Amino acid sequence: MGGFLKVTLVNPNFTGSVVTQSLGLGFLATSLRESIDCQVQVVEPVLQHLNRSQVLAMAGDSEVVGITSYTESRFELIDLAAELKARNPGCLIVVGGPHATALSEIMLERCSDLDVVVRSEGEESLKEIVGGKPLEMIPGINFRQNGRVVVNPDRPLIGDIDRVNFDYRFQYFPEWKDTEVPIHLRDKKHLPIIGSRGCPFRCTFCGAHNHWCGHWRGMNPERLVDWMRFLVKEFGVGYFRFYDALFIGNDTRIARFCDALEKSGLQTSFRIDIRVGTRPDILKRLREVGCEVVGFGVESGSDRVLDRVHKGINRKQVEETIETCTRLGFWKIGFFMVSLPDETLADFNQTFSLLKYFDFYNLQFFKIHPGTPFYEELKSRGEITDSVWFDRKHGFTSADGNEFYYCRELFPSAGFSYGQVQELLEKVGSYTTWRFYRKPTAWELLKSGGRNLRHPVRLIRKAPLVWKRLRFILGREVRLETGEKNNGNDVSQKPGA
Repeated sequence: MGGFLKVTLVNPNFTGSVVTQSLGLGFLATSLRESIDCQVQVVEPVLQHLNRSQVLAMAGDSEVVGITSYTESRFELIDLAAELKARNPGCLIVVGGPHATALSEIMLERCSDLDVVVRSEGEESLKEIVGGKPLEMIPGINFRQNGRVVVNPDRPLIGDIDRVNFDYRFQYFPEWKDTEVPIHLRDKKHLPIIGSRGCPFRCTFCGAHNHWCGHWRGMNPERLVDWMRFLVKEFGVGYFRFYDALFIGNDTRIARFCDALEKSGLQTSFRIDIRVGTRPDILKRLREVGCEVVGFGVESGSDRVLDRVHKGINRKQVEETIETCTRLGFWKIGFFMVSLPDETLADFNQTFSLLKYFDFYNLQFFKIHPGTPFYEELKSRGEITDSVWFDRKHGFTSADGNEFYYCRELFPSAGFSYGQVQELLEKVGSYTTWRFYRKPTAWELLKSGGRNLRHPVRLIRKAPLVWKRLRFILGREVRLETGEKNNGNDVSQKPGA
């Protein structure tokens, strides 16, 4: 089989929210351009304001179409593949990404328009596919042959990721902004960047360990700084948003990175995601060389829940990391989830009590993804099967696609119903509005419960409501108004201490 001439790489998200471009597609496109004489384009429908017809027109005459797979947009992927095959039956449709990696065999069994699944890291496999190497000789892929799915042996991960480059000309969006940062950073030119791959930790809700085979690899720190210097010169970047799953994977490497960045004289700000428990001296050094924003995945304020999801941290470490970052002057972003395994309302109120310590936080309804340890646990209990991911009537439809929220409507073991979690999220959203936008005075708090102080009898009668609202606004507790049961507890009642 000879090589291919035109390749289109697509993120099949047409309607959902897009935080940033799919950087993995940029790495793949750069790898192809550097290695093979072919025409390559990357298509990001939402960021490029393209509808489905426009995407089909751009990709319709491609010999190879690569589509990245995310769980929430899986049906968009399947539909796009069908439309591409109808337009160009001879094109080879290759899928990759976390969702396809986790369900690599059944994806080909259930979706006749897909030809190849690339498992895990894609650069080397895709180069060989586009270069025309026989599929049966390419490690790390599944493909269909004579009506059956062939599973080739795994491909080792790239040992030295300094060999992997990223050409922003494929995916440069000059107006892109990280919207979670303080106002004074928003006037700068923003750019997303990645300096490492993988994560060695085994949180039960996360698929990164499975996708990256449990390995972490970091770019040479001096090369990373040289790359940042080039991007500042080329695009006028004033703020880098690192999307590494684990930026500080090696303390020695980070020390070298800070030294090289300081020596370079670059006057740029950047954001990283850290792990709770990061050493204070490392955080101090990062702050000195321009790191202004840190995000960290807390997930829950309850030690019991943190243990249940194998997070490897505890609340005391969370509080210590918050205190250190506050003292050093970081803008702090916290990531949390609600309706985690075995979580109760009392557990969630421990989470809620932490929100006020962050400058910005992201609280999400816990979603189930294939390829995670908790997904395998649910499968072992008979609460889910791989085939359900192809059932369009299952799950919940959101702005981002089809989601499997961990709630009682879908999973008997869940502690909350869908409605209860939505109520919690609405109440926390109300708290956010009060805290960040209104800054209520004591008078407003009293007035909200008792109208005004000229009616003392009314005020006394409303005192419990005033106290309830005061506790809520101060981030002390959230109560559910419904009388449904949560893990055997009446969630309409105040949780125990």
